[in-house]
Amino acid sequence: MSKKVSIVVSCYNHAEYIAQCLQSIFSQTYQNIELLVYNDGSTDNSAEVIKPLLATSALPELYFFDEANRGLSAVKNDALGRITGDFLLFVDSDNWLNEKHVEILLAKLEETSKDIAYTQLWDFENQRNILQENLEYSLKQELEGNLIDASSLIRCSKISGSRFDKALNNRALEDYDFWLDLILENLAAPVFVSETKLNYRVRQSSMSDRGNWQDYYENYFYILNKHQKSFSKEVDEAKKDNILHWIKTFDECLEMLHERTFQKEQQDEQIKALEEKVSYYQNSYARSLKNLVSIPLRKLRKPEN
Repeated sequence: MSKKVSIVVSCYNHAEYIAQCLQSIFSQTYQNIELLVYNDGSTDNSAEVIKPLLATSALPELYFFDEANRGLSAVKNDALGRITGDFLLFVDSDNWLNEKHVEILLAKLEETSKDIAYTQLWDFENQRNILQENLEYSLKQELEGNLIDASSLIRCSKISGSRFDKALNNRALEDYDFWLDLILENLAAPVFVSETKLNYRVRQSSMSDRGNWQDYYENYFYILNKHQKSFSKEVDEAKKDNILHWIKTFDECLEMLHERTFQKEQQDEQIKALEEKVSYYQNSYARSLKNLVSIPLRKLRKPEN
């Protein structure tokens, strides 16, 4: 008998996108799917879109939960208590799957005996990859910054009692914390799958969220510190490598800024924003790294006019 794949979709105000997401799940070449769809307190007409769509599906198991808003981590934790599949895939309601997506991911886990199958993200509107090109898994890379997207196929036997951290509900890196728990505590083994990509919708709000570096790094250090006791050497090295990578990236951005021509007002705004970022990172990294790395705050020079 073929293995059952539980797919969980959480929708919040994605009435204009949810149909494409669900239709892509209905049309998967692999059909032994248990589908759980959550309408997480949407204020638009998401529920009115979802209900008739589910009635058209030929999938063997369908469940719909139309509830008050709880947030993504709370919904996922609820789903973890309900699923009955051998494998689990979370799918964001504004993204969609290629028709062989589940088949390909499942085949990779069965072939390799690994536990988490993850892919590149594909910006289908602009026809480009979103993540870095080198996505082959290593613990070093994963600790330095998440390689694994929230929509990755998981072997359910490796989930055990792991849950999403309530403190990270609707915050950056909530899925990263879950992956590290599976990998570090439950010894789940990830594998990168190049034969398919997740169709990812780049929206203005998601772009703004990724630009909130203060929230990102506060969560990043919070997550790594949770595993500090068990994996102190690896976590310390990840923190050090991350700050060195950030400094390199910052220097490259600063060089690009200096090469461009701005109106004086724009120039001043750009320099001020960069100075504020460096000041913030100096303070937050210094607290977290505990003298692992010395980071001098460099005063930025304005480009010559």
